[in-house]
Amino acid sequence: MEFVITDLITDILVKYDGSLPDLFWEGHSIVVEGFIKSFTEEMKKKENEILSEKKLQVTEKARSGNCYFGATEVLAKHDEKYMPPEVAAALEKNKQLLSQMEGNEEEGDDAAPPAIVRA
Repeated sequence: MEFVITDLITDILVKYDGSLPDLFWEGHSIVVEGFIKSFTEEMKKKENEILSEKKLQVTEKARSGNCYFGATEVLAKHDEKYMPPEVAAALEKNKQLLSQMEGNEEEGDDAAPPAIVRA
């Protein structure tokens, strides 16, 4: 598998052997672990053939470099607002329990407070 990553200034070709995460798609943030490697002469020749035949849709800018990123792991990055459903349910349950506790305090109820759920 080949794809390009960018920091909006520089593009680099990534080569990865393995399955990609389900949330991997164009324009989505990812975390890639691996090493920057130099193209061998054989690889440069093959890349030039690919560019001349336009077989792949990997940008020419990324292919024109002297190196590529050999990925050992690719992870899809969730946005900052992502929350697993189990955690969201536990938080909602805690909010409800806290509301009940506050309601009991206002009414002067001396009953034991409910347990807080932890995810």
